[in-house]
Amino acid sequence: MGKSHFPIDLGVLTAIRQLAAPDSTIVELGSGNGTNRLVSEYTVYSIEDDEKWVGYCEGSNYIHAPLINLDESEEPIRWYDPAILKNSLPESYDLVLIDGPAGKKGRAGLLSNLDLFQTDVPFVIDDTLRDHECQVAREMAYLLNRPLYMFWNFSVITPNPLTVEQISRIQRAALQVLDSEELPYLESYFTEPTPIVEISMGEWSDKIAEQNQHRLHVASLEAKNRKLQSLESSISLRIGLLLTSPLRFVSSLVNRKKLE
Repeated sequence: MGKSHFPIDLGVLTAIRQLAAPDSTIVELGSGNGTNRLVSEYTVYSIEDDEKWVGYCEGSNYIHAPLINLDESEEPIRWYDPAILKNSLPESYDLVLIDGPAGKKGRAGLLSNLDLFQTDVPFVIDDTLRDHECQVAREMAYLLNRPLYMFWNFSVITPNPLTVEQISRIQRAALQVLDSEELPYLESYFTEPTPIVEISMGEWSDKIAEQNQHRLHVASLEAKNRKLQSLESSISLRIGLLLTSPLRFVSSLVNRKKLE
């Protein structure tokens, strides 16, 4: 029960928003209805093998890269033509979304072509509830020596660790999607489709609120410490000037007599 060219869901979109500032540049592998969401907030370059989807979203910059065989085995790995990507990718971008090639075409070709992409940006890998995409995400994280964060249906690889607040926000959005999925879809991927711990949006909202409160508290303490250090420095200077004033007075008299 695949989801070819379906829109990216709220969990994936939230992850992107946590990792890329508005008006950033995003490269997406695989284009579809979700591209319309992205172009309203970002500059998007869409890599697409299926010509009928090229230009589907007017706001995106499309790169048509048909699938080719990357090896000569009996069951060759098929992936986007690396030569086209090498000559067509933008010079700089802030995030890579991996949502293609679609369906059963496979995404393992990415692993032998990571050198085509910037490796100092976050990668969001959709559909990692499927074994193939999950394995691709695990190997990518290993090859890049980066943290791998796995949510129920997508994963994130980042050059820097996520904060607890970022994880909480992404998890809350991901669980909203999970809570709305139909049982037959979940049964096709999970041996037990019903979580043993009840999904609670309030729990994750509380965690985010706690993190915000903690951050404000820490910022307040740091501001108070800076003010105290500044005050202490000022007092120390005044005391130093007061204690050395007789010495400086005598020194000025001696220097004056020398001049006479």
